[in-house]
Amino acid sequence: MSQQGQLEVWILSGNCRIQQGDSFTLSQEAVLWIDYSQPFRMAPHKMKVYLEGDVQVQYGRELMDGTFRGPSWLGELCTNQGIKLPHPTPAPARAVTPAVYQRGLAIQREDGDAAKIGMPQPIMQIQYQEPGVAAMPANVSPTPQPQRIRITNRYATGFQIRADETDPLTGESIMMLDSGVNVLIEGIDQVGSVNILADRVVWWSKKGIRGIAESGRAGEVTDSEFYLEGNIIFRQGEQVVYADRMYYNAGLESGVVLGAELLTPAPGYEGLVRLKADVLQRVDRSRYQAYGASITTSRLGVPNYWLQSNEIEFTDEQRQVINPITGEVQYDPYTAAPIIDHEKRATARNNLVYMGGLPVFYWPTLSANIENPTFYINNVKFRNDSNFGTQILTEWDNYEIFGIRNPWEGTAWNTSLDYLSERGFGVGTRFDFNGTYFPYMRTPATGFLDAWGINDSGTDNLGADRRVVPLQANPRGRVIGRHRQTFRGDLRFFGELGYISDSNFLESYFETEWDTAKDATTGFRLEKLYENQSISLNGSSRVNGFFMQTEQIPQIDHTIIGESLLFDRLTWNAHSSIGYLHLHPADAPTDPVDLAKFSLFPYETDSEGIRAFTTQSLEVPLDVGPAKVTPYVLGQVGYWHEDINNNDVLRGYGQLGVRGSLMMWTANRAVQSQLWNLNGLAHKVTLYGDAFYADSSQPIERFPLYDNLGDDAQEQFARRFKVNTFGLPTNVPLPATVDERFYAIRYGLQNNVTSPSAEIADDLQVARLELRQVWQTKRGAPGGERIIDWIKFDVGASIFPDADRDNFGETIGLVNYDFNWEIGDRFSIVSEGDWDFFDNSLQTVTVGAQMSRPQVGTLYVGYTMMRSPVIANILNASFQYRMTDKWIAGVGTSYDFESAGNLGQSVFLTRIGESGLFTFNVAVDPSRAVTGIGITFEPRFFATGRYSKIAGEPIPPVGAFGLE
Repeated sequence: MSQQGQLEVWILSGNCRIQQGDSFTLSQEAVLWIDYSQPFRMAPHKMKVYLEGDVQVQYGRELMDGTFRGPSWLGELCTNQGIKLPHPTPAPARAVTPAVYQRGLAIQREDGDAAKIGMPQPIMQIQYQEPGVAAMPANVSPTPQPQRIRITNRYATGFQIRADETDPLTGESIMMLDSGVNVLIEGIDQVGSVNILADRVVWWSKKGIRGIAESGRAGEVTDSEFYLEGNIIFRQGEQVVYADRMYYNAGLESGVVLGAELLTPAPGYEGLVRLKADVLQRVDRSRYQAYGASITTSRLGVPNYWLQSNEIEFTDEQRQVINPITGEVQYDPYTAAPIIDHEKRATARNNLVYMGGLPVFYWPTLSANIENPTFYINNVKFRNDSNFGTQILTEWDNYEIFGIRNPWEGTAWNTSLDYLSERGFGVGTRFDFNGTYFPYMRTPATGFLDAWGINDSGTDNLGADRRVVPLQANPRGRVIGRHRQTFRGDLRFFGELGYISDSNFLESYFETEWDTAKDATTGFRLEKLYENQSISLNGSSRVNGFFMQTEQIPQIDHTIIGESLLFDRLTWNAHSSIGYLHLHPADAPTDPVDLAKFSLFPYETDSEGIRAFTTQSLEVPLDVGPAKVTPYVLGQVGYWHEDINNNDVLRGYGQLGVRGSLMMWTANRAVQSQLWNLNGLAHKVTLYGDAFYADSSQPIERFPLYDNLGDDAQEQFARRFKVNTFGLPTNVPLPATVDERFYAIRYGLQNNVTSPSAEIADDLQVARLELRQVWQTKRGAPGGERIIDWIKFDVGASIFPDADRDNFGETIGLVNYDFNWEIGDRFSIVSEGDWDFFDNSLQTVTVGAQMSRPQVGTLYVGYTMMRSPVIANILNASFQYRMTDKWIAGVGTSYDFESAGNLGQSVFLTRIGESGLFTFNVAVDPSRAVTGIGITFEPRFFATGRYSKIAGEPIPPVGAFGLE
């Protein structure tokens, strides 16, 4: 053992073995270079390994699950655990290091190329690591190559050498060439080569250059400088510069361009950004300056839009992220590579935005990150309808406004300033973070904080019988935040904040969020994972009193999934929980419109106290011929301090059942059809069944629902549902046939230890049978075929032996099917249905067809039939079509052929301009008696709006495929 700089070096000989996980190496000799990680750093220990003599490398299942054999091997390992080494054998100091050590160093210098050091066979170089730790990237730096310059003719007539002199003072060679010259400079660091075309060239160099120019072959030249004139085309990587005159220093990679026009790609943009400047100067590798500059994405000679600036400075700074606690370099926990922060920033001074040749906007100084190249304002929308009036909605970038040059990595911070003529002024802010390292945190976090509020001067229009609803609070708004972070040691934290001013705010201003997003709640969960177990600490507080919510003060859960017992003969699952809970009923609304139809659910009581339960299951997986059969037993014991009558209750629940599946398949390569686009056909069938008997010591009706099944939007609808649909008074509960608790029990929600609601359990006998089918074929070009699901057709039903108790008198229930037929790559037919047979049960069938063609359009037609609990026959259709290169049209409609009638329409027409997308749209909402008109303008540069896509794909930006 010895020391080589910061590395600890071990030279081993005689039956050497290295073990890591289920991977190992065997060799006669080995050299190890070990780089130990410093304390409190997130980087693992790293070890370079060179092996010689009967080398065998066995890769474990975590890698490629194979074996390498050869005379030598070079690799790199890393680990977050300790490294166990043999005790060093005392030996006298050597005057010369062993040959195997010298060969190992030589191999590393040649990047694993054994031929360069005379080895008989090439080295097998690889990196691998322990499970869960990423392989280390190669750290070999290529040897810098000298610059080589080649001079050839630009035109077929050839170039001419007009002068060839040597400066007597400096000894520099000076050469002038004209009649069209092609200069190729190889060996430019990071970009590989530079190609310059010009009519006339003056070339300076400290080395004789005439021979290079006359031979047309590349020659090594250092410190070359060029002055070029006439129709210059400069290519470097993906950048192209057109210019009248130019100076370029090849050694410093800097230069000055007069009358420049630069075409360059931008991050996340398919097309090219066009920069024109009177003077363009490359100061150094990370900084450019342009004077008398304009920026546009247009490819026209005189563009319709551009940003004009007196001066533009572009910088690209790279730096390693430093841990604020240790002051050391921060390493990526997955790749173990240093985290590099890029800041690509453009700063422009005295700026004017031109549209159609006229200045429309001025700002003295703009500074923006090129990765997000909007300047100050992210978007502007104009709308008008009878509900909110004329609307001007704007979103601003706070980092640009406040001049914050170094924000936290992965964050975005925006402010919304909105004007609604019928309602007032709205103000909001949103902070997003993704993979962000906050101060004093060693792991990244993901989440957001979104707030928006308004001093409302109108009334809410919520549709149907709620078109004029008085405000319940003013000012009004909402604050919603989410935070997710994983710490070292598989410790995870989830936090959320949810405040809403009143029960109708989200439905009025953010309807999509109200209908589809998670409920706005306030709480946290701290969870520790260990193999197949987890333990969590949960806490929550009720902030929004107008919704039914449960406070956890706190709650602890422990879960075990898939624990093997008795040599894999049994599988054990368990979930145990204890906590102090407080279920708060929803407060009655203050406005008379909602109050007239408000009532509490039977399980919505003011109950609190300790709730403790444990749910355990044992499974016996068996192979019975070709079938998989699993008998199982599940049980739960739970204690509730208060039921709906404020009495404590102890419940025992037991379940005995068996589930199984049988898979069958057949394949026929002879099935060929051009009409149906079939290339062979495979039919796979799975028969699945689950039958069980369950018994509970207490009925479900006795328990308050601490774990809600529905979200706030569903609960608000259900309160009005019994009045509007069934005509029941507010003091009469919903019929049991539409009670969500009994639907969940019939579907077997309690048939799992991870059931989301501990209260859902009751007596039940049921057998669930399903037939799952798929027909598969191959599609694609010869040699590139892929397997696709041509037809999928799943059906299922449940049988209830005790129908009167468990299924409202019907033996068969919960019949459902799901059908999907991919007739072609662009045309499909889909259908699904759910059906029960008792009164007021769910009875619905939907069938639809969709046809789409990228960059052309999409068509969908669907029909939904409902027979219970409401009667409806609804036709849904949407159509989007690119009529010409310049116009896109779209229409959508929904109509009920029963009592509801017209449900709504929308029409839009988009003009695809050279500078942007101009959209005119009309939307009709009969439920709210609202007709809205919208006019939207969105630049084609980084367009992200709903009208910037065709068949789900973005419209290509201008210039993506050349001139339009």
